[in-house]
Amino acid sequence: MIAKAPGSKAPSGHMNRYLETLGLRPGVSMDEVNTTYFTIIKRFPENPTDEEQARIQELKRAYDMLRRAYQPPSKKAIHVLFDRRYLAPIGGALAAIMVLVLVVMNYGTIKMKLVHYEPGVMLRMKHQTEPYGEVVGYESQHRFDVGNPSPAYAIRLKRDGATVWVSERLVVNGMARAQSR
Repeated sequence: MIAKAPGSKAPSGHMNRYLETLGLRPGVSMDEVNTTYFTIIKRFPENPTDEEQARIQELKRAYDMLRRAYQPPSKKAIHVLFDRRYLAPIGGALAAIMVLVLVVMNYGTIKMKLVHYEPGVMLRMKHQTEPYGEVVGYESQHRFDVGNPSPAYAIRLKRDGATVWVSERLVVNGMARAQSR
């Protein structure tokens, strides 16, 4: 929209006069001003008379004043978000946040995939200091008496030397390495 530029001294009445010089109505866009101006200027011959030269100067002055007074319409916040300068950083930040949320939500599963105890490792229950037993084996599909086959560790108990099969989930989430003495 053509509007009075901040800090300009020309009142809006002058802007209307400049618009009338180009044959335009108030409230037109800058694209319309440009199109009209260049269309009118092209109509003049290459060697204008003094009268035509005065008219060209008048058109140029009106166009220059309108161009200086032009204020682009303010962008709405949603349009700013979809601007390419901001879209990539915002999208990257959102992707990083989503990955972080997924990691936090699936921490137990990720931990199960990352933690594996080799035979010979001494384990203890997390809330105790005494060793529980020593890992002697691992099966990725151990068949317990009840339920579906699941990963499990064979652990030789410290107190009586018996070997028991313990679910991988319990070993990873409820046990820790025992301190070596």
